[in-house]
Amino acid sequence: MEEMKDMPAESMSMEELLQEEPVQEIRRGNVVEGKVVEINEDGWLVDVGYKCEGFLPRREWTHRVLVEEVAEPEVGDTIRVQVINVGQGEEAQLVVSRWRSEFDERWSRLEEATATNETFTVRGLRKVKGGLIVDCYGIEGFVPISHLAEEGRGVNPGRFVEEDVEVRLIEKDRRKRRLVLSRRTVLEEEMVSRRADFYENVKEGDVLEGTVSSITSFGVFVNLGALEGLVHISELSWQRNAKPKEIVAKGDTVTVKVIGIDQESNRISLSMKQTQDDPWLTVHERWNAGDVAKGAVTNMTDFGAFVEIEPGVEGLVHIGDISWSRIKHPREFFKKGQEVEVQILDIDTERKRISLGYKQLNDPWKDIDDRYHANQDVEVKVVRLADFGAFVQLEEGVEGLIHISQLSRRRVESPQEVLQEGQEVTARILEVNAEGRRIRLSLSALQPPEEGERERRPQNDEPRRRRHESDRSRTPDFAQEEANVTLGDLWQDAIK
Repeated sequence: MEEMKDMPAESMSMEELLQEEPVQEIRRGNVVEGKVVEINEDGWLVDVGYKCEGFLPRREWTHRVLVEEVAEPEVGDTIRVQVINVGQGEEAQLVVSRWRSEFDERWSRLEEATATNETFTVRGLRKVKGGLIVDCYGIEGFVPISHLAEEGRGVNPGRFVEEDVEVRLIEKDRRKRRLVLSRRTVLEEEMVSRRADFYENVKEGDVLEGTVSSITSFGVFVNLGALEGLVHISELSWQRNAKPKEIVAKGDTVTVKVIGIDQESNRISLSMKQTQDDPWLTVHERWNAGDVAKGAVTNMTDFGAFVEIEPGVEGLVHIGDISWSRIKHPREFFKKGQEVEVQILDIDTERKRISLGYKQLNDPWKDIDDRYHANQDVEVKVVRLADFGAFVQLEEGVEGLIHISQLSRRRVESPQEVLQEGQEVTARILEVNAEGRRIRLSLSALQPPEEGERERRPQNDEPRRRRHESDRSRTPDFAQEEANVTLGDLWQDAIK
């Protein structure tokens, strides 16, 4: 035998070589190293020290359960493979697999890590239907979408791709090569601890910083780290009817004040506007009676329209200060959201009230003397009848009075005998009083006198004349023909 060892290999027979180097014992499941000796379309032939080469099919080179892709081997490369089939007989063939060997090794590392650590870090690979595929010790694991975030919170799996994620193992099956992981359980445990610290250290009135996590129609959710709080739409800004998306964007860092804590239901109420100064505290520094402001109509009621002249500062345009003519509702002039110009009439900082005027900037009586004068004949419309005469409209916001004594040259007991509301007639102006906002008109001045009018008047008309004068004496001063009654007087009385 010692002599054989000294003989060169070329001079030894195959039988002698087999006796010198016994064939390696090969069994199914063994992991061995071998050298690639040949490549064909179907795979590789690998010399593993057995009586025949092992065949490595291409499908056994890699598998979807393994994370990384490895370059295919070349002739002469040494690789580790697992025996998956040992054939018998003269034409027996040894079949090996590379990925099964890799899977077993990586699975063993996974089990060692999870045996000592409840949580571990994986890396997001790709988003799939229903969740996220991750790299878990070189093996693909699955995190269901329901286990990516806290219970009840939706999340896009795509945001975790190429990100490290702390998870816990919730299911594994080596035979099925199944690995299911959970991020939610880790988050929930962390959150319990962080919430306890939050409730211990944070009180109502504290001012904190947070990040806008979501925006809804009723407010904004702000992530405070330990938990999320809600800034209701009414607490976003001093501005009335502020829209959340016009104030903040998702991801913004905001300063908030804690205004409510409900530990039992884990609800935190926050305010952004209370971290800012109340504009009403300094409104007198910016506005005075008589100032002209521009603002948007925020609301309308039967008694007027509210106009916001700056964020958080609203004033009321009373219905009597909208138009010089009588209107039934502010919507005849305004629409919600409309930009209007108004004049400040009065400021009450204690009650947080500002009186605004719209008609004051649109006074139709301005330069009235340039448009109307005595003895001018004008087309008018009857707008209202009273016992003492008829009110007529010369133009929008300008009304005058035709006294009952000026309705006709003949005796008139009631204005309804001559006119009806809505009727259009021609009248003559008797007087224009711009300062007093009064215009007196006459219909009788346009009528020719009747022939023999004085002679036909009965001589015994004295009692009737006295009765008429008695009626006039009981009529308020504005009903007298010479009393210069105007719509302005009556309107002021009506709105007081």
